[in-house]
Amino acid sequence: MTVIPPLEVRDLSTTFVARRRRTEVVRGVSFTIGRGETMMLLGESGSGKSVTARSIMRLYGSSAEIGGSVRLAGQELLGLGEPRLRAIRGNQIALVPQDPTGALDPLRRIGSQLAEVLAVHGVEGVKTAAHRRAEELLAMVGIPDPKRVAGSYPHELSGGMRQRAVIAIAVSCDPQVLIADEPTTALDVTVQAQILELLARLQQRLGMAVLMVTHDVGVAADFGGRVGVMYAGRLVEAGPASEVLSAPRHPYTAGLLESLPTPGAARGALRSIVGAPPPVGAFPAGCAFAPRCRQARPSCTHEDPPLVAVAEDRAAACPVVNAERVVA
Repeated sequence: MTVIPPLEVRDLSTTFVARRRRTEVVRGVSFTIGRGETMMLLGESGSGKSVTARSIMRLYGSSAEIGGSVRLAGQELLGLGEPRLRAIRGNQIALVPQDPTGALDPLRRIGSQLAEVLAVHGVEGVKTAAHRRAEELLAMVGIPDPKRVAGSYPHELSGGMRQRAVIAIAVSCDPQVLIADEPTTALDVTVQAQILELLARLQQRLGMAVLMVTHDVGVAADFGGRVGVMYAGRLVEAGPASEVLSAPRHPYTAGLLESLPTPGAARGALRSIVGAPPPVGAFPAGCAFAPRCRQARPSCTHEDPPLVAVAEDRAAACPVVNAERVVA
């Protein structure tokens, strides 16, 4: 029997249209996430990670043209009308945004916001039962006094508590797919670790497929699963996180790892990636990373290499590095 994965993304492209100007941001991204599996999208700011995640949920409306295919448990999302999408968002597929403060309504209590989500998606229509379930969800995400927090306004909570409340809202309808967009960026290191542990625990408990966006190599390594490294709107490397982050097959991934501080490293020993990413939508001909790549050859500026298999369960978009490895 064929098993249908919770999320299949094929050749996804996103182009923003404004004042007759077209800006291509995501270019031909493909990946699959199975039940209970994790996919990390890793890369610098502006690489297209968050746009990819939000394009999957069709959150840009008419301001973006989205091409390719996004299938949620076998159902194509890109052709659905907005009413049907509203029924799916927050129910079958949910988002943990980067900024919990901006995501929560500052004028409403946390419990009321949770209860509204339950009511909208038909999980709990009775008001008293919905508020009781809201407190149960807050307890599930590790909030020690859920009754007090349910009666609190967002500004009365710490950043970590607000993030836990947003996660409670995201998992309230038991989604098949959870998208976490830089969920630990605004938190201190200790709270970051707690939030990552919470997400891993919820994933195991609920069996969700998780797509996590991050610019932090440490987060990608800690959360595990698979990793897709993005640069200039494309996936340039993909594979198990433990393998990609220990033996990269693309110069950009290697550059990210070389720029990480390590215990005992001498001052000035870290190597930065020279130059800067190309402006969004103004990608150069050939490989977009070639102007910054120490291993670039003349052909790299003319040919845009596709993402191809380079080993079992590994893919990369650099024929130079992988040709050398085959010879070696």
